[in-house]
Amino acid sequence: MRAVLLLFLILPLSLAQAQGLQVPPPPFAQVIDREVPALMKEARIQGAAVGLIVGGKLVYAKGFGFADHAGNVPVTPDTVFVAASLSKPIASWVTMRLSEQGRVQLDAPVADVLSPWPLAQSPFDHRQITIRRLLSHTAGTTLGGYQGWLDFKELPSLEESLAGKTNGRGAVELFAPAGVKFQYSGGGYTLMQLAIERTTQRKYSDLARELVFRPLGMKHSSVAMTPEVLAGAAQGHGDDGRPVPVRYYVEQAPSTLTTTVRDFARWMIAGMENTAGAHPLTQAQLAQMYTPAELSTPRAPDEAVYGLGHFIERLGDGSTAVGHDGRNQAGFRANFLMRPHSGDGIVFFSNSRSGLALDRVVCLWGADVAKVDAVTTCKK
Repeated sequence: MRAVLLLFLILPLSLAQAQGLQVPPPPFAQVIDREVPALMKEARIQGAAVGLIVGGKLVYAKGFGFADHAGNVPVTPDTVFVAASLSKPIASWVTMRLSEQGRVQLDAPVADVLSPWPLAQSPFDHRQITIRRLLSHTAGTTLGGYQGWLDFKELPSLEESLAGKTNGRGAVELFAPAGVKFQYSGGGYTLMQLAIERTTQRKYSDLARELVFRPLGMKHSSVAMTPEVLAGAAQGHGDDGRPVPVRYYVEQAPSTLTTTVRDFARWMIAGMENTAGAHPLTQAQLAQMYTPAELSTPRAPDEAVYGLGHFIERLGDGSTAVGHDGRNQAGFRANFLMRPHSGDGIVFFSNSRSGLALDRVVCLWGADVAKVDAVTTCKK
């Protein structure tokens, strides 16, 4: 009789999951529902969307606030946001898939396919620069991020961007020998994008669609930052909460991802172990991304740890988390963090530069899954 009773207790939840019906949200959802509106009010954040992954499944996805300047269009989990530097982990996937197909080599000098060399001459040997070192920000290249352009027609070529047509940000240069130290460099990813396009004779945006977005069913994701793409996206806001105009970037590998919470969660889940759905990359390839890059000199104690396209963190319980954040002049902030081995993670997008305040929710999530004190771990 007890077994029969247990069966009846279990069946409704199982049937609900099988039929796609709503099931109770995870406990951390209460933290999100409490913290996000309060942070948005305090930091003048116009809109945000948050997704929570537990056990390799997207179990919570919710929009807050508004996607437009006027406050007429509510944010939903399907709102398209500009994700800025979350483009970089996507770029690592594009590159790993090309490597698997033998179309690019991770450890060959990029100078082999970039002739004439597009950067200014320097005392450092540019032939030591490889795609692996560009992906890990250890190639000795400069220029952390980009200003963007207000007019799509003003976009420079990749070669012009590398040479300094960056709307005031300067040229990409070499500041150190390759492999010596970590320095975050969107410019290095632009150099990598040029190498990929030269090698494959394909547009990078087409490769991203074919190798990443299409296999994962990411129907609302793109790195082709065009007026048509941005017309369907959330509108950006500055640090003061006021509207800012659209900006365009030619530097797609480091800067131009547009996506939704549901789409990006598909990608996160595909980067975890033993999860359902498509897995375009092998566990061995993913392990390369989640392994700290090797340096020829000792790493500074407070220096960021980076793999291939991912920051690597050690949570309070000793577990490993990987993630990335992004912010740009067009008024957007994004962040994600996940534990690939246990199949859980969190992501948010916001259409305000002040969305930086929502990083607190990511910190609270990290404390929650690690079962450590959030008060001391996530000080305001």
